[in-house]
Amino acid sequence: MLSDEDKLKQVCALTGAGQEADGELVTAYLSAARSLILETRNPFADDPDSVAWEPRYDSLQCLMAADMYNWRGADNEITHVENGITRTRSNAGVSKQLLQRIVPRCKSRSVK
Repeated sequence: MLSDEDKLKQVCALTGAGQEADGELVTAYLSAARSLILETRNPFADDPDSVAWEPRYDSLQCLMAADMYNWRGADNEITHVENGITRTRSNAGVSKQLLQRIVPRCKSRSVK
């Protein structure tokens, strides 16, 4: 299990962000990534943020936060073409490949 400080350091290392200068921004992206993971993992929860965090998603949270950090300034941009290079983004703000690593839980029904 990674501490919040370890996650901050990891995202800063992945992005080249300065921990002191960009710490608040990276922390905000870590929080957004956590919420996105919980919402995707627990689609039927009334309040996904209240569900217990699973440490197996610590690294994914860091990767998602780094992805968000690296794409800042391109808010709501889905396709970008520059010098013959085309980049396509998902609507969730992180790459589709990262989102696919989250396993959703289903809600069971009690049988009577």
